[in-house]
Amino acid sequence: MQVTNVRSILVDPGTGKNWLFVKVDTDADISGWGECYTQADRDQSIVAHVQQLGRYLVGRDPFHIKHFTYMAYHDFAGKRGAMDLYSAVSGLEQALWDIVGKRLN
Repeated sequence: MQVTNVRSILVDPGTGKNWLFVKVDTDADISGWGECYTQADRDQSIVAHVQQLGRYLVGRDPFHIKHFTYMAYHDFAGKRGAMDLYSAVSGLEQALWDIVGKRLN
C-alpha cells in the first residue's frame, strides 16, 4: 500500500479560528483523516507545511509512521522548527494512524 494523495481542507466555522483537516489517500482505497491545531493567523502557514510534507509522503508506505516523524522532526524541523510545522506533522501523523487502524480492522 502506498500514499497517493495528501490534501488539506481549511474550514471557517465562523468563530474566528479556522479548522484544518488533513486527508491522506492510498492506492488501497483507504483514506486517513487528521486535524492540525491552528491559530487565527497561522493557518495558511500550516497548510503550506502540510503540502511540503505531503510531497514526501506520496509513494511511501503509510505504515512507516516512525520514519515519517523522524524525517519530519530531524530534516524539516532542524531547518524551520516552529509550532506551524509541528502542527502539520501532527495532523499528518494522525491521518497515517487512521489508515493503519482501518487496514488492520
